[in-house]
Amino acid sequence: MTAQVGPQPDWIDLEGAVNVRDVGGLPAARGRTRPNVLLRADALDALSAADVSELADRRGLGGVIDLRSDGERAERGRGRLGTRNQVRYTELQIIDEGQLEQRRAERERRLAAGTPTSEIMAEGYAQLLDWGAASFLVAFRAVLNTSAAPCVVHCSAGKDRTGVLVALLLGAAEVEPEAIVADYAATGQRMAAVMARLETASHFAGMAANLPAFAFDAHPETMARFLTHLDQQWGGPIGWLATHGITEAELEAWVARFIEST
Repeated sequence: MTAQVGPQPDWIDLEGAVNVRDVGGLPAARGRTRPNVLLRADALDALSAADVSELADRRGLGGVIDLRSDGERAERGRGRLGTRNQVRYTELQIIDEGQLEQRRAERERRLAAGTPTSEIMAEGYAQLLDWGAASFLVAFRAVLNTSAAPCVVHCSAGKDRTGVLVALLLGAAEVEPEAIVADYAATGQRMAAVMARLETASHFAGMAANLPAFAFDAHPETMARFLTHLDQQWGGPIGWLATHGITEAELEAWVARFIEST
């Protein structure tokens, strides 16, 4: 897979978040993803009044899928966006502190054994998918049911937990794998700014202390390996979703909402 497919990232420049983009315009089997349906982001708790106006008023934001841990949410909260009644929040924990420590130890063993870092990261994404399966299913349905308005998916950095969910959503719409990889890798352009912004968040800093430096990269090969895992183990994102209870009618409804024919 190559990472240079489709349009350049459609960044949404805000004052209080730095890794925000619209994933519209990506090539898919039946057309292209429709703009202003699915947004992805880093944490949104520091949004300014102007940021909230951009998302809620100008773009008509209808839903937020918050994948941060309970501890991250308790420390930082929702911020100004949480005061908008039109925005429906779905808060889901994907990984807890005990699982994070288990994953840290596993990564150390794999790295010591000479495993490529992209493979270690992809294995971690497969583990997130396993541990957070119930939450990812709730998230899929919450995005699907945010009708006639965009929905934004975020965690703290907008890379790992968000990356897995967005890969499922894009894959469910039959977006070309190379485009899914390219969308994931775009976070690398903003990662330094993300980390600078999060260094004052004590709970995230505690989580980050358990991660090796390579965990903050967004290499295309990581997502390519994760998609290969989905293909081999589940028959792709659609296979994973169907096996875990997402119906054919729900998948078709998502395609109808997210894909515009070209």
